Amino acid sequence: MGFKVGEDDGGGMSEINVTPLIDIMLVMLIIFMIITPPAVSQMAAKLPEKTESIPQDDVPQDQLVAAICEDGTFALNRNVMPLDDLRREVARRLRPKAKKLVFVDGHPDAPYEKVVLLMDTIRGTNEPGVVRIGLGKLKEAEDFTSCTPMPAVAPEGADGAPAEASTAG
Repeated sequence: MGFKVGEDDGGGMSEINVTPLIDIMLVMLIIFMIITPPAVSQMAAKLPEKTESIPQDDVPQDQLVAAICEDGTFALNRNVMPLDDLRREVARRLRPKAKKLVFVDGHPDAPYEKVVLLMDTIRGTNEPGVVRIGLGKLKEAEDFTSCTPMPAVAPEGADGAPAEASTAG
């Protein structure tokens, strides 16, 4: 608190001295400026340096891909099923494997909480060993195929050519 000099009333000054407050704030600003760059660099994600794309035909048949459809339903390898059935099926298929890996894919318009619920369900399959989760690349809505059934293969005729549907007429 300061005093006025040369006045007759001799009372105290009612104004707050903000100089110490400004000094403290400047010191804190400098400290935060020094601390922030190392903290930001420690939060950086470690991405793979080189990735390769595998053609759809070369994907292993026993690979597990769990997906969240646009409407919030779940699918395992393009078969839509309830979440509890998906958990049991993942546990059954992972049991004989040494490398327990499940890929999670989600429609761009699927609710985020459903993605987290699916990942938690896969982690909670109670399988011995660590269940690793791989995340699918974010796709456009028209490129998302994890919830569409696989196209059926046409049965072959006696000559090896695809059989055609007969029409009685």
